[in-house]
Amino acid sequence: MRPYEIQDAESVFKVVKLKEIAETTISMPHPYPRETVDWWINFVRENMEKGNAYEFGLYLKDRPSEYVGNCGFVSVSKQHNHGELGYFTNPDHWNKGYSTEACSKLLEFGFNTLGLERVFGRCMAKNTASKRVMEKCGLKVEGIAKHEILKWDHYEDVIHLGLIRSKWD
Repeated sequence: MRPYEIQDAESVFKVVKLKEIAETTISMPHPYPRETVDWWINFVRENMEKGNAYEFGLYLKDRPSEYVGNCGFVSVSKQHNHGELGYFTNPDHWNKGYSTEACSKLLEFGFNTLGLERVFGRCMAKNTASKRVMEKCGLKVEGIAKHEILKWDHYEDVIHLGLIRSKWD
Protein backbone atom coordinates (compact mmCIF):
# COMPACT_ATOMS: atom_id res chain seq x y z
CA MET A 1 0.00 0.00 0.00
CA ARG A 2 1.53 3.29 -1.05
CA PRO A 3 0.62 6.76 -2.27
CA TYR A 4 -0.03 7.14 -5.99
CA GLU A 5 2.51 8.59 -8.40
CA ILE A 6 1.73 9.91 -11.88
CA GLN A 7 3.77 7.07 -13.43
CA ASP A 8 1.21 4.62 -11.98
CA ALA A 9 -1.41 5.82 -14.48
CA GLU A 10 -1.06 3.00 -17.04
CA SER A 11 -1.25 0.20 -14.47
CA VAL A 12 -4.20 1.91 -12.76
CA PHE A 13 -6.02 2.30 -16.08
CA LYS A 14 -5.71 -1.43 -16.82
CA VAL A 15 -7.83 -2.06 -13.70
CA VAL A 16 -10.27 0.86 -13.57
CA LYS A 17 -11.32 0.31 -17.18
CA LEU A 18 -12.76 -3.12 -16.31
CA LYS A 19 -16.54 -3.35 -16.34
CA GLU A 20 -16.45 -5.72 -13.35
CA ILE A 21 -14.99 -2.92 -11.23
CA ALA A 22 -17.55 -0.35 -12.32
CA GLU A 23 -20.56 -2.61 -11.80
CA THR A 24 -19.59 -3.33 -8.18
CA THR A 25 -18.75 0.23 -7.12
CA ILE A 26 -21.04 3.14 -6.35
CA SER A 27 -19.31 5.91 -8.29
CA MET A 28 -16.93 4.30 -10.79
CA PRO A 29 -17.94 5.10 -14.39
CA HIS A 30 -17.77 2.75 -17.35
CA PRO A 31 -16.21 3.21 -19.76
CA TYR A 32 -13.44 4.91 -17.81
CA PRO A 33 -11.55 7.40 -20.03
CA ARG A 34 -7.76 7.01 -19.98
CA GLU A 35 -7.18 10.77 -19.51
CA THR A 36 -9.33 10.69 -16.38
CA VAL A 37 -6.74 8.49 -14.66
CA ASP A 38 -4.08 11.22 -14.85
CA TRP A 39 -6.55 13.78 -13.50
CA TRP A 40 -7.66 11.37 -10.73
CA ILE A 41 -4.11 10.62 -9.55
CA ASN A 42 -3.41 14.35 -9.26
CA PHE A 43 -6.76 14.84 -7.48
CA VAL A 44 -5.90 12.07 -4.98
CA ARG A 45 -2.44 13.52 -4.34
CA GLU A 46 -3.85 17.04 -3.79
CA ASN A 47 -6.49 15.71 -1.40
CA MET A 48 -3.81 13.92 0.62
CA GLU A 49 -1.77 17.12 0.87
CA LYS A 50 -4.86 19.00 2.11
CA GLY A 51 -5.94 16.18 4.46
CA ASN A 52 -9.33 15.84 2.76
CA ALA A 53 -8.87 12.23 1.62
CA TYR A 54 -6.21 9.52 1.72
CA GLU A 55 -6.21 6.94 -1.05
CA PHE A 56 -3.46 4.43 -1.63
CA GLY A 57 -2.54 2.08 -4.45
CA LEU A 58 -2.34 -1.61 -3.63
CA TYR A 59 0.57 -3.52 -5.12
CA LEU A 60 1.75 -7.11 -4.73
CA LYS A 61 4.50 -7.55 -2.15
CA ASP A 62 6.50 -9.93 -4.34
CA ARG A 63 5.81 -7.91 -7.55
CA PRO A 64 5.67 -4.26 -6.42
CA SER A 65 4.94 -3.01 -9.94
CA GLU A 66 1.71 -5.03 -10.24
CA TYR A 67 -1.28 -2.85 -9.37
CA VAL A 68 -3.97 -4.73 -7.47
CA GLY A 69 -6.39 -1.93 -6.60
CA ASN A 70 -7.16 0.99 -4.35
CA CYS A 71 -7.96 1.47 -0.68
CA GLY A 72 -8.43 4.67 1.22
CA PHE A 73 -10.54 7.26 2.89
CA VAL A 74 -12.36 8.79 -0.07
CA SER A 75 -13.35 11.66 2.20
CA VAL A 76 -12.31 12.85 5.63
CA SER A 77 -14.34 15.33 7.64
CA LYS A 78 -12.16 17.33 10.00
CA GLN A 79 -15.28 18.94 11.45
CA HIS A 80 -16.91 15.62 12.35
CA ASN A 81 -13.67 13.62 12.73
CA HIS A 82 -14.70 10.74 10.48
CA GLY A 83 -13.61 9.11 7.26
CA GLU A 84 -15.41 7.23 4.52
CA LEU A 85 -13.72 4.01 3.48
CA GLY A 86 -13.57 3.08 -0.20
CA TYR A 87 -11.72 0.41 -2.15
CA PHE A 88 -11.69 -1.74 -5.25
CA THR A 89 -9.63 -4.72 -6.35
CA ASN A 90 -8.72 -6.10 -9.75
CA PRO A 91 -11.05 -9.08 -10.39
CA ASP A 92 -7.95 -11.23 -11.04
CA HIS A 93 -7.20 -10.80 -7.33
CA TRP A 94 -10.67 -11.17 -5.82
CA ASN A 95 -11.02 -13.55 -2.86
CA LYS A 96 -7.33 -13.44 -1.95
CA GLY A 97 -7.68 -11.23 1.14
CA TYR A 98 -5.99 -8.15 -0.33
CA SER A 99 -8.92 -5.80 0.33
CA THR A 100 -9.33 -7.06 3.89
CA GLU A 101 -5.61 -6.66 4.60
CA ALA A 102 -5.57 -3.16 3.11
CA CYS A 103 -8.72 -2.07 4.95
CA SER A 104 -7.30 -3.31 8.25
CA LYS A 105 -4.16 -1.23 7.68
CA LEU A 106 -6.29 1.74 6.70
CA LEU A 107 -8.27 1.49 9.94
CA GLU A 108 -4.99 1.57 11.89
CA PHE A 109 -3.99 4.66 9.93
CA GLY A 110 -7.37 6.29 10.46
CA PHE A 111 -7.67 5.67 14.18
CA ASN A 112 -3.99 5.88 15.19
CA THR A 113 -2.50 8.44 12.79
CA LEU A 114 -5.46 10.60 11.78
CA GLY A 115 -7.17 10.26 15.17
CA LEU A 116 -10.58 9.60 13.63
CA GLU A 117 -13.54 8.90 15.89
CA ARG A 118 -15.57 7.07 13.26
CA VAL A 119 -14.97 5.18 10.04
CA PHE A 120 -17.82 4.27 7.74
CA GLY A 121 -18.33 2.66 4.38
CA ARG A 122 -21.04 1.90 1.88
CA CYS A 123 -21.56 -0.80 -0.70
CA MET A 124 -24.30 -1.85 -3.05
CA ALA A 125 -26.39 -4.57 -1.45
CA LYS A 126 -25.55 -6.89 -4.33
CA ASN A 127 -21.82 -6.53 -3.54
CA THR A 128 -21.70 -9.12 -0.77
CA ALA A 129 -17.90 -9.43 -1.03
CA SER A 130 -17.44 -5.75 -0.17
CA LYS A 131 -19.81 -6.04 2.77
CA ARG A 132 -17.86 -9.07 3.98
CA VAL A 133 -14.55 -7.15 3.77
CA MET A 134 -15.87 -4.35 5.96
CA GLU A 135 -17.41 -6.77 8.45
CA LYS A 136 -14.11 -8.69 8.73
CA CYS A 137 -12.48 -5.37 9.61
CA GLY A 138 -15.00 -4.72 12.40
CA LEU A 139 -17.54 -2.44 10.72
CA LYS A 140 -21.16 -3.18 11.59
CA VAL A 141 -24.21 -2.80 9.39
CA GLU A 142 -26.04 0.36 10.42
CA GLY A 143 -28.78 0.22 7.83
CA ILE A 144 -29.85 -0.28 4.26
CA ALA A 145 -30.89 2.66 2.11
CA LYS A 146 -33.40 1.48 -0.46
CA HIS A 147 -32.80 2.77 -3.98
CA GLU A 148 -30.07 5.13 -2.77
CA ILE A 149 -28.24 5.23 -6.07
CA LEU A 150 -29.13 4.99 -9.73
CA LYS A 151 -26.50 2.91 -11.47
CA TRP A 152 -26.87 2.27 -15.18
CA ASP A 153 -30.62 3.01 -15.18
CA HIS A 154 -31.26 0.68 -12.25
CA TYR A 155 -31.86 1.71 -8.64
CA GLU A 156 -29.58 -0.02 -6.16
CA ASP A 157 -29.97 -0.51 -2.43
CA VAL A 158 -26.90 0.55 -0.44
CA ILE A 159 -25.70 -0.99 2.82
CA HIS A 160 -24.18 1.46 5.32
CA LEU A 161 -21.59 0.16 7.78
CA GLY A 162 -19.64 1.92 10.49
CA LEU A 163 -17.15 1.57 13.31
CA ILE A 164 -16.34 3.95 16.16
CA ARG A 165 -12.99 4.19 17.90
CA SER A 166 -14.15 2.58 21.17
CA LYS A 167 -15.34 -0.54 19.30
CA TRP A 168 -12.21 -0.90 17.18
CA ASP A 169 -10.00 -3.86 18.08
